[in-house]
Amino acid sequence: MLLLKKHLVDLVRAGKKRQTIRYWTRPIVFPGQISFTPGLGKMKILRVDELAGYESLTLNDARDDGFDTLEELLAELKRNYPQVPPGKRLYRVVFQWPMESSAPMPSPVASPSARAQEITRSPAPLVKTARKPKPRAAPLANRPAAEPATALQQDGCMSTPQRQLLRTWVITQSPINQP
Repeated sequence: MLLLKKHLVDLVRAGKKRQTIRYWTRPIVFPGQISFTPGLGKMKILRVDELAGYESLTLNDARDDGFDTLEELLAELKRNYPQVPPGKRLYRVVFQWPMESSAPMPSPVASPSARAQEITRSPAPLVKTARKPKPRAAPLANRPAAEPATALQQDGCMSTPQRQLLRTWVITQSPINQP
């Protein structure tokens, strides 16, 4: 995920910003990867280059980053990084937004059978990547009062509300609190 400040998101939308300069210990995005950026959605990472330092930045870097001059780019970098973080290296990340779609979009009025035919004609194999959600136990508040320990029996984990409810039940059943 690449995070951008709002004024930089606006530069991307305007088509002026096609790269970003970052300090990282190691790259966290890679060429060919699809990254998500809040306010923009998906963008494709085209290139990630390690730079020797600010001195290796050029006027072309400034323009690709959405600035008119190299001085404006350096001022923005110094605002974001007042001092060079120890152990960090400078990277140039070139991206594409909006992403070009190579596959035709299905018609919004297509019938289910037309959509099924479109899928079967698709040259790319369909790969299921989403995991099935784990079945969750019903919250303790909806269970009978005699079953507070059953949340412990389900995979050994409980949600925070379940823990709080169990803690309250244990405290109320404690002999210390009895008159």
